[in-house]
Amino acid sequence: MIRPTIGLPELGKDLFSLYLQHKYVSCLDRAGAAVQWLVTAASPETLSETVESALTRCQGFLFPDGPDIQPKLYGQLRQPGSEKSNEARDNFEMALLLAALEAEKPVFCINRGMLLLNVAFGGTLYQDLKSRQQCEHFDFWHRSVAAHPVELDPDSFLAKQLKTDVLTVNSIHRQAIDNLGKRLWICADSPDGFPEALEMEDYPFCLAVQWNPEFMTRKTPVQRKLFQGFVDACRK
Repeated sequence: MIRPTIGLPELGKDLFSLYLQHKYVSCLDRAGAAVQWLVTAASPETLSETVESALTRCQGFLFPDGPDIQPKLYGQLRQPGSEKSNEARDNFEMALLLAALEAEKPVFCINRGMLLLNVAFGGTLYQDLKSRQQCEHFDFWHRSVAAHPVELDPDSFLAKQLKTDVLTVNSIHRQAIDNLGKRLWICADSPDGFPEALEMEDYPFCLAVQWNPEFMTRKTPVQRKLFQGFVDACRK
């Protein structure tokens, strides 16, 4: 397979969403993949059909950044600091993620995508980090440069792919993992103890990172290896 097709949920039609979409497409194209945009299911009645169609067309799935996940999906009420959710997108991406994992498709989750993965396996989230963080975790204006280091588990796929056990990353998240979901393990964490990357036990390829590598690939080539490893897995 020369160029595997990666399913990527559509972010929206506004200029900012289009800008974000361009970043993902550029990274995947450079790694040798084509993108199939996946439109959120129009209604609960069409959800199953939309997900099944995506599984047929795509060799792997990237779950991107986006708005806060509905707190009710991890058994909480909305707290101060938690922002508006997109219920239709939450429901579609959750169904798509679970179906992709059931089919053992390669999965790459970024920022919100990592939180979605954790929630999918019964984990919970901190809805607002402001009172808990010791280093800055939301710095959108400096998204192309490193904000803090992360320590990688030397036995993880992540460390082996990047050939390092220490990495510096950007930080554009206001939420973080609290209780870890089942079957997941933390393969990188921040200096103040928040999970920064997850992998899944006994699964061909499932990688989730809390930072946003799509903004760093131009200035920090090591971040390109994340997309390359994902695309290579989709070719198999």
